[in-house]
Amino acid sequence: MASSESPYYIILAHSSLQHSSSCQSPSALAHVDIEYRYADDSPLSLLPRHPDEHVLVLNHDPANPTRPTVESTSSQLALSGMKVLPAPGTGTDEDANRNNNMYVLEVASTSDDHTSVETSQAYLHNPQVIVARFKQRNAALRRILEYPDISAGDRPLSRPNSRPKSPDRLA
Repeated sequence: MASSESPYYIILAHSSLQHSSSCQSPSALAHVDIEYRYADDSPLSLLPRHPDEHVLVLNHDPANPTRPTVESTSSQLALSGMKVLPAPGTGTDEDANRNNNMYVLEVASTSDDHTSVETSQAYLHNPQVIVARFKQRNAALRRILEYPDISAGDRPLSRPNSRPKSPDRLA
């Protein structure tokens, strides 16, 4: 089932370690932007172009198509595994030379700070991640707004007048 053609179907499965337990959260699948580079291309083209870009390099050797390797150039992502499966729905004769395998790249965050990973372009296209981030941030805002003022006792929080003074008004 190995194909000597370059991989065409590539999906990223990101799972992060939960802070409160030692088990992993369910994986979030995301499509990745694919750029083909060849052995004679400059290695500088593999460097990220902006801070939240994470580059994974899949080395596919046509001489040995059963043993692809993957490396991460990102300090926030580490490759934890790779699966090569038959891609569903690729039985048509659309392109007989196309590699009909699906490559699932399993990655995990290497730090406790997941903000740079969660704001990466791959995550911005995943609706489940967007909703989860919204709920998490909304809960944090609620806790902040409902937090009692310890120095004021039971008094409600005083809010300063946020309107700027008009130049017409005298102080």
